[in-house]
Amino acid sequence: MPSLSDLPARHVVIDRREGQYLCFPDVIAAPDGRLVVAYNEADQHVTPSRRALLVRHSPDGGRTWSGIIRPDTPRSHCPRLFRLDGELWIADASRVFHHSRDNGETWEARPVRGIEHDMLDRPLDLGGGALLTAGHTHRGRAAQPAIRQAPAEQMAYRSEDGGESWIPLGAIARERNLVLCEASLLRLDDGRIAALLRENSFVFEPMYLCFSTDEGETWSDPVDTPLIGHRPTLGRTSAGELLVTYRNVGPDPGTCAWLGSLEELAAGFAVHGRSRPDNPVPSQDGLRVVNGGTEEAVVRYALRPMTDPRFARASLEAEVRVDAAGENGCGLRLGCWWRVGPDRVTPDAEGAEPVAIKPGRFHTLRLDYADGGVTLSVDHEPRARIKVEPDRAETRAVLFGAPYPFEDNAVDCTWRRVALSIDEPRLGRSYRWDWHHSQGLPDRRAAAAILELQNDRLAAAPDFGYSGWAELADGEFFCAYHHGGGGEPGYAPLFTSRIMGTRFSRSDFQD
Repeated sequence: MPSLSDLPARHVVIDRREGQYLCFPDVIAAPDGRLVVAYNEADQHVTPSRRALLVRHSPDGGRTWSGIIRPDTPRSHCPRLFRLDGELWIADASRVFHHSRDNGETWEARPVRGIEHDMLDRPLDLGGGALLTAGHTHRGRAAQPAIRQAPAEQMAYRSEDGGESWIPLGAIARERNLVLCEASLLRLDDGRIAALLRENSFVFEPMYLCFSTDEGETWSDPVDTPLIGHRPTLGRTSAGELLVTYRNVGPDPGTCAWLGSLEELAAGFAVHGRSRPDNPVPSQDGLRVVNGGTEEAVVRYALRPMTDPRFARASLEAEVRVDAAGENGCGLRLGCWWRVGPDRVTPDAEGAEPVAIKPGRFHTLRLDYADGGVTLSVDHEPRARIKVEPDRAETRAVLFGAPYPFEDNAVDCTWRRVALSIDEPRLGRSYRWDWHHSQGLPDRRAAAAILELQNDRLAAAPDFGYSGWAELADGEFFCAYHHGGGGEPGYAPLFTSRIMGTRFSRSDFQD
């Protein structure tokens, strides 16, 4: 995956102040060409005692920024910027929108009626004074164990009077085991409206697409995408491509951008990995992973998860040799983690015993899941079986590599082949993935299309990656996002975040 993370000339700090949790920005090009950014100032991420709306503008493509402008509003949450009839607007979950007639210099508050959901998207202009937006909430108090939270509801809203009043049209997506939220809307060339949605189960489910052919009244079933992320901002460039910026929550988190066609965005799940340029290394025997025990050296790959293990059947097979391994150096995950050492395979299940294997040679390890049970076969011989809870989020994720990317990650192992099959008849889905080391890295498809703007692998997920982007007059792009800086001195999870911007171009996507 190409990365701009270590190129300081590409980045600018828009706002960073001690004691302020600065977060959730959006950015837009004003009619006069300046960039305008809107974001929140708070004391912490969770249940802040205050969350103010702040605006700044840049006359030079994001290189320098004005002083802070504070629109008059008692509270703000995740502002979104949009243009309507030559004016700039801020859509805000506080149920107070703001508009500016002077390119963001001054703002006038405008209360809106009818919106009961949070995390609003940039309203989409349908023409004739009609607008479409979307927001989400959670219904019910009880956390559903397969998603570890109350079920999500992503609602489409329509306004017929330029945004003063809104009516709910209906839910964009409902699926028991998917937490679909934070939709980003876009009018497509064929007239349909696309909604790109965050998935929030934290089991490496991808973002999903839904489509409407009737101006947001009804929506298609969700289609999985190659992106694993939160709070997408989907738009079209002047060259006609689709561009998405988002919080990457794959194995190597950070703020990322994706550029491509609609067909590529709707092409289904792509394996995501965490690695370094020097690790893993191709060898004649396979893909060799050698590292010490630190969190910086971790290599792991997230495969397609099971969406509903109550009804799914899955098989994960790997041909691997382990020459040395710390506790978290090497493993396979289906149902639970199966730690693989030079001479044993140990399931991470209560009361389960290690399974002995012969050291110094490749073994074919196969895990078969159905009805809450997982069977381990070694070199085609069944050797162990464990039970797992089929209706729990912890059962859904499927990975290989380091079980936990924090400590005891020392390993010397070689992966020759990995294959995964998942059948989910309730969802009408059959998934197949088969990788051989001669094909290159397992995550080559995702890496070829995703650009990392800023890595933040050591930060808590809430502290980075909400973003917006704008195209500049010279054809380059500017992305504004919040960034925790998890590897920096003084970082405190859920209390540390700043607003940053990164300038990038089409050529940056080519590794």
